[in-house]
Amino acid sequence: MITSKPPVSTITSFTLFLIVTVVVIGMNVYTLLLLPSPAWYHYAIIGILLPIGGFVLYKIFIRYQIVRLGNNRVEVRFPVLRQERKYTLEQIQFWFENQVKTGKNSVYKELVIKFSDDKKVTLSPKESTEYEKVVQYLKQKVAKKKIVIK
Repeated sequence: MITSKPPVSTITSFTLFLIVTVVVIGMNVYTLLLLPSPAWYHYAIIGILLPIGGFVLYKIFIRYQIVRLGNNRVEVRFPVLRQERKYTLEQIQFWFENQVKTGKNSVYKELVIKFSDDKKVTLSPKESTEYEKVVQYLKQKVAKKKIVIK
């Protein structure tokens, strides 16, 4: 089975970012509660870091997904949400690989797999391990369901 999940280095760096964010927010909240008239930048720091930290927490950790392909099945697990979806290859409506040129020599790739229950899975090489193996597996098993996006 092919297992695609976020790389450990990505999870580690975002964990460190969240720890620093929580510490900075905590220090500023403590200052707001302690001082009778705190400076304006304490409010600004909280106002900026709270949405960014919340977004990172949701996107990276709460929506953490593990995709497994093999034995003519696709399994999508969300460990934090304790959800698991299992599909057969026949339940794939379509899939495509989107490529966007981001510079002179660089290309951003993104793989989208849509299932019959209107759920979709999105993978990219920077955010998921085994990306190329997943694309190869789909090309071998469900090549007819690939659509071309221009």
